[in-house]
Order: sequence, then structure tokens, then C-alpha cells
Amino acid sequence: MTWADMDPATHPFDPGRVLAVVREVVSSSDPATGRPRGLVSSHSVALGLAERYGPWAFGWYGNVDQDPYAGALIRKPLCGTADDLDAQVQKYTGILLEWRSWLEELASVFAESAPAPDVDADADADADVGEEERRRSRERGVAPVVALVVERTGAGELWRAACARTLTWYLESTGMSSEDAEELADDVVDGEFESWVAPDAEAVEKARDAIGKHDA
Repeated sequence: MTWADMDPATHPFDPGRVLAVVREVVSSSDPATGRPRGLVSSHSVALGLAERYGPWAFGWYGNVDQDPYAGALIRKPLCGTADDLDAQVQKYTGILLEWRSWLEELASVFAESAPAPDVDADADADADVGEEERRRSRERGVAPVVALVVERTGAGELWRAACARTLTWYLESTGMSSEDAEELADDVVDGEFESWVAPDAEAVEKARDAIGKHDA
């Protein structure tokens, strides 16, 4: 999924109604089994939430782990028993709200490092000026984005996957194509960062330089 799928600015959300919506989804019939989604699987619930809210509401799936050292973006203990629908409603409501909060936090960080408001006008007058500003904005965003992911994941075992995806979304937000953004983010994370290790200033600077020099 791309940042366009996740961006809170284009996907309205009313947190005041989320509990009711999640309750409806958890209790709704799974298409394959006819059983309540909450009694079938997290995947079924995630699909149901995406049907109600859009693709961003599926994004938490695969990013939740109750192990505090896993390096997942969301660390939630499982609550209740598998056949307790009320417990399932509470669990998925908490997860969805935390995921939405994460996306809104990302959007704020992305905006802080975005190209200057007049970059498009500059680009019309001089393509080189516009492209240089986009490169600078990409460089500006690397350190705060990586720091945010490290803080959220604790730089655990799986943190690099979360970092690569978040950097991909950031690069997409600056106008880079999804394919180029994913390839560049994966290359940078694989080349500069390690599992179980929070990157030091030197590693972040190398990542910043690699992203800034892309297509330079």
C-alpha cells in the first residue's frame, strides 16, 4: 500500500464512532465462513475495517506484535479469549486508534520536511531549482522519520521493515514514484541499518546522503 492509501488528509475518520464501527465489523459475517469476523481471524477483521474506512484501516495488519522486543509498530497484548466478541471489539478498537494516531504523526513529520510551498512555481521557471528543493526535502526528512520509527519500535528485531516502509511513504509524499521510493528505501535500510540496533548519527547521515544523491 502506498502513502496515498494511508494519508490521513484524504481519508476522514471520526474517532467518536470507531467503537460502534468496530463492533459492527467484528460481529459481521466473514464471507468465507459465515462466522463473525472476530471469531475467524485478524485478517478477516482487517478486511472488514478496510471496507468501512478505506485501505488505511488495513495497514495495521502485520504491524502488531505483543512481544515488546519484536520491533513492531504496535505492541498490544491479546485480551480476552478468542470467542469473546466484546474483548475482540476492545482489542481491535485500540489497535485501529493507535494505527490512525501513527499515520497522523507521520503526516505531521512529513509536512515539516516537505518541499517549500513555492517549489512548483520555481520548477515552472527552472526545473533544476525545483528538483534540487525536492532532493533537499528528502534529505531533511530522513533523520526525523528514522528517529520516529526507532522510538516507536525500540529498534527491535523487526524494526528495519517498519523503517523501510515508513521511508518509502515519506519519499512518496515528496513526489517520488512508488516503485523508486520502495527500491531506494529498501536499499538504504539494508545497507545502513541493523536489526536490534538503533542507528547512530553516522549511519543516519549515510542514509540521508544516499537518499539525497538519488538521481542527482
